[in-house]
Amino acid sequence: MNKLLDRLNNNKMCLIASIPENNYEIAKAAWEAGADAVKVHINVWHRASNNTFGTLEQNQEVFSKILRDCPVPVGIVVGEDAFVAEDNVDKAIEMGFDFISLYGHHTPASLAYRKDITNFFAVNSTYTFDEINAVSNSSFADILEMSICLPETYGERLNAKDLVRYEYLSKHSAIPTVVPTQHYVLPTDVKALYKCGVKAVMVGAISMGKDIETISKTLKEFRKEIDKLWLKLD
Repeated sequence: MNKLLDRLNNNKMCLIASIPENNYEIAKAAWEAGADAVKVHINVWHRASNNTFGTLEQNQEVFSKILRDCPVPVGIVVGEDAFVAEDNVDKAIEMGFDFISLYGHHTPASLAYRKDITNFFAVNSTYTFDEINAVSNSSFADILEMSICLPETYGERLNAKDLVRYEYLSKHSAIPTVVPTQHYVLPTDVKALYKCGVKAVMVGAISMGKDIETISKTLKEFRKEIDKLWLKLD
C-alpha cells in the first residue's frame, strides 16, 4: 500500500483519474493516457457524473479485472455514510485497493488510524479553514482532497478565488493536497495549481466528460502539461 502517497511525495505533480463509471475500458483508457492513479466508486450518487454506483459485490468482477491489470495505484470511494463505509473497508483492502477515499464525515473512526491503507481524506465546503488545517496536520489523514467548491457552482470555470483558497490550504498542510475538478479545470491550469502547492489534480467528469475518446484525449493533455513541470518554470 501507500503507492499513491509515494508518487505524490516523489513527483512535482500527479494526475488522478476519477472515472465516471466502473468500466474496465474507461479505467484502461485512463492509465494508458498517463494517469498516475485511478479512482472508482461504490455506494454513492456522484454529482459530477450524475451516476449512481452500486455495491462492492455488484462491481467485484470489473474491480478484480482493473486491479489485476492496472499498472498504477487504484483507490475507491466506499460510500457516503460511515456505517456503509465501515462495512466495505476490509473487503476493499483485501481486494488490493491502494487507497480509500472518503469525506471526513463519512469516515468511520475505525479507519482513522489504520496503517494498512492510505487514507485519502476529503473535505467539502461545510468545513471551516480551521477544521481543514486540523485535518491536514493530523496523524490519521495521509492525503487531503480539497473538494471545497459550493455544489451550486459545480462546472463553473476555475478562478483566482479558487487558487487563493487552494494555495492557503496547501501551504498550511503537512500532507499532500489534491484538487478535484469540481470547477472546470483546463490542462493549461496545471501550472497555476502547481504554483499554489497542489500535489495532484484529480480529473473527473466535469473536465473530461464521460466517453472514452474524450476521457483519453483530455487526460493526455493533462499529462503533457504536468510533464512540462519538470522543465524550468517561469
